[in-house]
Amino acid sequence: MKKNNVFENVIGEIESKKTELINLSKFIWSNPELGYQEYKACKVLSDFLEKESFQITRKAAGLDTAFVAVRKGKKDGPCVALMSEYDALEGLGHACGHNLFSVSAVGAAFGLSKVIDEIGGSIMVLGTPAEEGTVPNAGGKIPMIEKGLFDNVDVAMICHAEGRTIIERILGASAVVEVEYTGKAAHAGGSPHEGINALSAGILAINNINALRQHFLPGAIVNVIISEGGIGQNTIPDKCVLKMSVRADKKEVLEDLLEKVNNCVKAGALATGCKYEISSPKKTYENLVPNHNLALSFKEALDYLGVPSIQSETASYGWDAGNVSHVCPTIAPYIKIGKENLVGHTDEFREASNSEEGFDGMLIGAKAMAITVIDYLTNKELREKVKTEFEAKVR
Repeated sequence: MKKNNVFENVIGEIESKKTELINLSKFIWSNPELGYQEYKACKVLSDFLEKESFQITRKAAGLDTAFVAVRKGKKDGPCVALMSEYDALEGLGHACGHNLFSVSAVGAAFGLSKVIDEIGGSIMVLGTPAEEGTVPNAGGKIPMIEKGLFDNVDVAMICHAEGRTIIERILGASAVVEVEYTGKAAHAGGSPHEGINALSAGILAINNINALRQHFLPGAIVNVIISEGGIGQNTIPDKCVLKMSVRADKKEVLEDLLEKVNNCVKAGALATGCKYEISSPKKTYENLVPNHNLALSFKEALDYLGVPSIQSETASYGWDAGNVSHVCPTIAPYIKIGKENLVGHTDEFREASNSEEGFDGMLIGAKAMAITVIDYLTNKELREKVKTEFEAKVR
């Protein structure tokens, strides 16, 4: 990209709010909130945008800690959604860097609001709660999709923290499965024949899954733990609880894998005579399909800012941004906030999320997203390429 006055104006606007944006991030970091409880983060971010003349809808999609902020230009044009997620991890705080890139989306939107009348179109910030899959019904972007908040969005984007800058991270689909077997307690020595062993049912289910691993497609993963398996060695267990993380490279493969898991669970119940209940405590995260043409524009934005990057990489993480990528063209780059071998969901990652390098990464994400949005809104050829690719890949 050549030097561009609109880019420079937006970069300057974001820089002018640098201290306030960093303070927002520090406040969210210092007040970590679990999914669907992010009242403070939701308020300070939406308040900031409201002060900057964005039209705010609070409790969006019926979620207490979701919001929508819109700023329309004087000329009609496409709608670009910048997603902001701000939940923390239990016991670890912001060890995933959501305090940084929730603010990054807000900072990008602020900068764009200063030129949107000139370039046309509209900017939407979606405050999306509960991304971390550790709370019931995790996956706050999914009810927002179901309630139609993405229906009129032309493209969506979000950034995430990492030890490296990766533009297109191809992520898999994921689900959490919980199984509860109910048997019948009995004395393990005096009357074992009177019992129905729920732990045996759980072990059979695990063994059934293990017997199928040879036939799993590449990228298919089922990790199982026994979270409850009995209360004493002299009693036949009447309850066994299994918790599973189930992953695959595509949502269609995940659906097939979940059916196989269900059959393995059912077989354990049939063999032992137990009853069972199977549930999913969080929503299913679909595989992330980055739009390559939009990602190339983001790469040019990083180059414009002088930031080195990796174009593409595959990982087995799950992210509810993947669900968005099946609704509209989406990019979800990862931005460097610390040392290269930084590992998420650790104390080290939490500290990096409140560091000078972390704040630098936050501002880089804001500027790069803003430049990409300007390129998209002003470049008809890019818009056509993005749309054609999305329709070929997803629809």
